[in-house]
Amino acid sequence: MSDYSKESFSRIHKLNFPNKLAKETMKHSLKSIVDKFFADGLLLSLFIDIDDTTLYCVTVWESLAATERIRNQGKFGKFFEQVREMGIGLNIVEGSTDARFFDSSVLDAFTKI
Repeated sequence: MSDYSKESFSRIHKLNFPNKLAKETMKHSLKSIVDKFFADGLLLSLFIDIDDTTLYCVTVWESLAATERIRNQGKFGKFFEQVREMGIGLNIVEGSTDARFFDSSVLDAFTKI
């Protein structure tokens, strides 16, 4: 990965599903998609189970430019369109991120990809 500044860029995807099965199925699909982004500037991803039908997917990128490269490829526009057609509510917010931690051993709590 390239050298990056301490200020990164994040996207928070909030997904609302019609049922638990839909959520678990989509979560599995999203993980396989997101895992490929680590080679393109993704630093960290979090999948947060809020309840049986709500999932937050948080992605932290090395920069806005890194995430824009993925967005501008146009590969995922159709995917998000299909997600909405399936009745899955999707909201995305994004912004500049100041990610901080005290000790690198905190990374032991995460799955390394």
